[in-house]
Amino acid sequence: MTGFEIRVGVPDTRDVEVLAIPWSAGEELRGEWWDEAAREWLARQPATSKEPSGWAALGNPDRPDLFIARCAEAGRGDAAAVRATAGMAVRAARERGARSVGLLMPPARDASIWQAGAEGLALGDWRCDDLRDEAARRPGPSLRVIVGLSADEGTTRKAAVDRGLALASAQNTARELIALPGNLMTPTVLAERTASLGGEHGFTVEAWGPDVLQEKGFGALLAVAKGSSEEPRFLILEHAGDGGDPYVVVGKGVTFDAGGISLKPAAGMEAMKYDMAGAAATVGTLVAAARLDIPQRVIGLIPATENLPSGEAVKPGDVIRGLSGKSIEVINTDAEGRLILSDALTYAQRLQPRAIVDMATLTGACVIALGHHAIGLMTPDDGLSEQLIAAGRRSGERVWRLPLWKEYRKQLESEIADLKNTGGRPAGTITAGWFLRDFVGDGVPWAHLDIAGTAWAEEAHGWQPKGATGVCVRLLHEWLRSRD
Repeated sequence: MTGFEIRVGVPDTRDVEVLAIPWSAGEELRGEWWDEAAREWLARQPATSKEPSGWAALGNPDRPDLFIARCAEAGRGDAAAVRATAGMAVRAARERGARSVGLLMPPARDASIWQAGAEGLALGDWRCDDLRDEAARRPGPSLRVIVGLSADEGTTRKAAVDRGLALASAQNTARELIALPGNLMTPTVLAERTASLGGEHGFTVEAWGPDVLQEKGFGALLAVAKGSSEEPRFLILEHAGDGGDPYVVVGKGVTFDAGGISLKPAAGMEAMKYDMAGAAATVGTLVAAARLDIPQRVIGLIPATENLPSGEAVKPGDVIRGLSGKSIEVINTDAEGRLILSDALTYAQRLQPRAIVDMATLTGACVIALGHHAIGLMTPDDGLSEQLIAAGRRSGERVWRLPLWKEYRKQLESEIADLKNTGGRPAGTITAGWFLRDFVGDGVPWAHLDIAGTAWAEEAHGWQPKGATGVCVRLLHEWLRSRD
């Protein structure tokens, strides 16, 4: 069990084993016990190293071990720098086997710095240990302390820390769902775990199986599911809030994606367990909404299936018809995410939504375009775009808008159906977004977030350890809580 505390005053005894300090490049030494160690450590850093971090002092039985992260000039009071420092420090403390870690907070202009510190301490050393033998598990620090230099604004700071811990917990829940392998995370298991989380945190969950989906006309989701012996599910999650028209979040839930008949290469296919990262983020968003009891009514929709090859699988060239009634020529069965999302988006519009945001590990082309540093954003709505970009800045989960010019729609034209499910290699991320755009009415504010490059980290950096990121949980919370 991990404990969190807020303390006032600089730790100078070993009751906190590790003390982490975010250090601005232009900062003056302040006459504290760590000054000499910090001066020597800073002097050893190469001039080419812009933002180094590491141990400045170890092994003094009377003082905490000292971990420093040097931030950009004047960056010490920046939420992103504090979040990154906290994450790196708690990960380093875990590697050393420390049982407690403290983060010295800079003088804060607002409480968001404290929220960021709490998030970093809770997110930075997450690991999927559940499948390891007990002896192979490496517990993190059981005590994590956020240290202020004064007692001012204690209530405001506590509220910010509590929010940060709730959001980090929700994001870690999403990470846990993503990290489980395909044999342990099927559509049925996803539905069961989501229902359990709903019961724990106070949001409702409804799960539709094949019979209901057939009756209601979810033809695209059923078509993708045909290749697997695992049944599909369509999940409807709801946080009631104060009522009114809902904000709807939609997450792609392909619990394992082999590509169907358009089979993926074998190398790296094991990573396709994370093709349900959008679904996991949807679950995490509802967990956060319920835990923080936000006033907005939020509905989450998750189309969940596997995408496997079999004698019954949908084939390239097949024409299917989904909930919208539109006919879709399937050019590539590995472009399955947009198919199941087309049914979910069609259903979402029936809920009289105030806005719809969908999240999906949709295209490898997004990784080519933006690497692993930003989420691809597509929307025809300038206002919604500005809201999500601002929320990305606040959460540290950056988004970058790509165009949805009408010229791209021509790439989806089919000779025999209303549209094709792929538009070829050019602008692959954008044409995927345009495919989804076809299933949303003009009067509904809608945005698509392509998280293919941000759902999984190949190496640790800042507050993010290697592995599942749970991206979009904090981003969507920042967006939702800024709505009226």
